[in-house]
Amino acid sequence: MKKPFATFLVLLFALIVFGMPLAIAEESASDDLHDASLEFDVESEGELEASETSLVASIDADTIVMVDRSIIFDASQSYDPEEGELTYEWHLGDGNRQTGVEIVHSYAEPGEYQVTLVVRSNDEEQDVATHTVFVYESTFLLITDNTKEVDKLETLVDYAKEQGVYVNLVGSFGETSEFLSEEALLQALQESVTTISKYDTFVVWTTGSSGLTILSQLSQSSSEAGDAFEGADIIVISDQNVATLQNIAEGTFRTISPNQIVLTRAEALWPLVDSANMSDFLADLELRGVTYKIVDSPVNIGITNFMSFFVNYMLEKGVPSNTLKLVLMLPVIVTMVAFFKQVVGLETLGVYTPSIITLSLIALGLQFGLFILFVILLFGTLSRLFLQRYRLLYIPRMAIVLTIVSVTILVMLLMGAYLNVSQLVAISVFPMLMMSTLVEKFVSIQTGKGLKSAFIIICETVLVSVMCYFIAEWTFLKTLMLGHPELILFFIVANVVLGRWTGLRFMEYVRFREIFRYSEEE
Repeated sequence: MKKPFATFLVLLFALIVFGMPLAIAEESASDDLHDASLEFDVESEGELEASETSLVASIDADTIVMVDRSIIFDASQSYDPEEGELTYEWHLGDGNRQTGVEIVHSYAEPGEYQVTLVVRSNDEEQDVATHTVFVYESTFLLITDNTKEVDKLETLVDYAKEQGVYVNLVGSFGETSEFLSEEALLQALQESVTTISKYDTFVVWTTGSSGLTILSQLSQSSSEAGDAFEGADIIVISDQNVATLQNIAEGTFRTISPNQIVLTRAEALWPLVDSANMSDFLADLELRGVTYKIVDSPVNIGITNFMSFFVNYMLEKGVPSNTLKLVLMLPVIVTMVAFFKQVVGLETLGVYTPSIITLSLIALGLQFGLFILFVILLFGTLSRLFLQRYRLLYIPRMAIVLTIVSVTILVMLLMGAYLNVSQLVAISVFPMLMMSTLVEKFVSIQTGKGLKSAFIIICETVLVSVMCYFIAEWTFLKTLMLGHPELILFFIVANVVLGRWTGLRFMEYVRFREIFRYSEEE
């Protein structure tokens, strides 16, 4: 009796500490890297001594500047080992020359200029440094998480540069789910809040309506960003229905108080680069036939949009949009679960379990969510098989199983950190813990119906959850629910209809097809 339990403890201990060989290998690799760096330092010591005995020219200046705006070029960081008197000659790339350790210059024409600094010492030794400056006529800040359009964004930035327009791109790419992408983009904007305050035109190109809600959250979290948005022009690029986006945009307008919010399509980006001002831009959109809608007033409460007003109010007060989206999508998810159970005939672990799995998949992303769920159920089953031979009461036995599952989650987080898998490191642990609570139901079914029946039920539950995930992640539906939350009332009616369903389920037609065939022959 003791030997299997000892084997189990050994396996559990190995699960917790299996990362130690990796850590040892990493330490060995770091030692090798340290030795290599020492060798490099020894080899480069002669070059360093040579550089310390020669004149070095250095330029400190901005890389971008607006037309007719002054830019300061500073050469005070230039190094002279003799500490003698130096002369500084500046070739500014537009035909002008100046002398001095620090100069001020302005460019009359847009374009890219190569600035050359020539530093000379008393003994006629000299050194040359170069610096590139881009001079622009207009500029705007582009906020995006559109991973699919990276090539188009690069083309836009290059085209804008040719037209003398500077596009400052602030983006977040590579996240596995929109839930994580929105959080990453908000963090990137919070880190760039000082830069944001320098702009009066903002272009937002994100998935669904997340860009509008991000502006509201950023305005609430940073007074500096709020001041920048106030009175600015906001251009929102989206392929969603403009009327649906308008409701959300009116709430955002109430929060950040811009001059106007223009809802339009991706085709409007090139006219924006070519236009001298917003009036010319809107006239160009009208001429080209590009769809657009101007929002210049906040939403007003009414009998048909009272829930929209309250949702926008919550966003204004700093409630995370991701939280609101999950709450608003929950009625959609539970209604779809009810449909698959009552009409299709799939067997699931109630309504709560597939709903929780779906919400976890939305938060974690489908790929990592399914992987984590599989690992949790696997170790939960293995733990049950180890413990079923011991005379333990049900509650303490389940506590041991959940403890092992918690250790498994901890190990996955450890491996994510070690392998630098950002999707595993950055995700919230709460969806993973919610998944871990499903182990108890899974183990209970194994005890009552056997492993095979439990496996079939969990497979159907996961299948329903995945189908609900794709429905809940439909960008159009999410934007529609956030723009018109009153649609929640429709799902109450839909569930009343499902509750009065008296016909056969689709799976029953498959199950009893032989009987139907026999009755038709009769």
